[in-house]
Amino acid sequence: MAANRIYWAITALSTAPESTGSAGPVGEKAITAANFVPGVQSVGITTTFNLEQVFELGQLELYQDVEEVPDIEVSVERVIDEHILLYTRCVDPATPAGNKTISAIQNNKVDVFMNVHPDSADNAGDTAPDAIVHCSGMYLSSVSFNMATDGNLTESITLVGNHKRWRQGKAHETGTNTHWSSKTPFVAADVPRGMPTATNIDAKATGAVVKRRQNVHITPPASAGGSDAKVTSASVSCDFGREQINVLGARLPYHRYVSYPVEVTCDLEVVITDINDQGITALPESDNLSEETLKFIIKDDAGVSIATIDLGSKNKLTSVTWGGGDTGGGNATFSYSYRNFNKMDVQSHKTTYSIVECGDDANKNVTDYTTSISC
Repeated sequence: MAANRIYWAITALSTAPESTGSAGPVGEKAITAANFVPGVQSVGITTTFNLEQVFELGQLELYQDVEEVPDIEVSVERVIDEHILLYTRCVDPATPAGNKTISAIQNNKVDVFMNVHPDSADNAGDTAPDAIVHCSGMYLSSVSFNMATDGNLTESITLVGNHKRWRQGKAHETGTNTHWSSKTPFVAADVPRGMPTATNIDAKATGAVVKRRQNVHITPPASAGGSDAKVTSASVSCDFGREQINVLGARLPYHRYVSYPVEVTCDLEVVITDINDQGITALPESDNLSEETLKFIIKDDAGVSIATIDLGSKNKLTSVTWGGGDTGGGNATFSYSYRNFNKMDVQSHKTTYSIVECGDDANKNVTDYTTSISC
């Protein structure tokens, strides 16, 4: 029976290292296993069909509308908690431990899956899915980390690639694709948060999991007031500017490379408390700026590090804006914008998947595409 609607409780996102099994249809390979991503707030999938019009002398009508390789874009927003960062899951899902520099992860790809379950279920893990969308060979295109005083800490990523396939779930499987016939979409330890089972995904479900303003540790740069600055919001953004390389003899792009130099930006909003320390003088006769260090450490309530975002020591102020303090009653603030190039080291101190991989043991190492399908 078709669902009356699709909403947050019956969809689930998972990631996996890029498929390495034997080739199936164009752009697809057999997969092994995937990991459910907790804390996801929203998912967007955009498909752009690239068409090039060809006309000819002698007729007004279109000669041919040539179809190029489609572009797939997946955008995900997730709250930051005590699980592995979404960023880490997307740039190096096989080895989440360690510091991830831009140069080290630039060539890595990830497979992304989203399950859609019946709307008669309370949770995505209660039933087999009606459908699964599989986007394979996706590159990280952009990332942002957002930290504010009035909400949860979040991370947002955008992935780009050229392959997307909708698959039917267990209830609709026929023929040789029978992977769903013997199992539910999530193994016992891999159910979405909130499933009432003895083997729920995480014992921290009853504790302080989602991180907020008190979990952010930063020493503001001297230009923003230094250690005495009262920071009310911070964000870090990076766009990798992916460009694809096409070669003769192949329809699919050979590679999507990072367009260096990569600009990494950081925005801080600070309540004005000491105009002498926080005000920036700008004189035309000489240089006004110096290179500064920016580093964010996100910790749990016990002070244990969850994630580190290190922008290095070569950040420079690009603008400062006075705002607020109007008759509406708001406080006066300075908004500082910084940038560096090619320096954004991200480390997820959570290094093991507490949510066990999707897929049963019988299907973890399949290489025949016709008998494998991902969670």
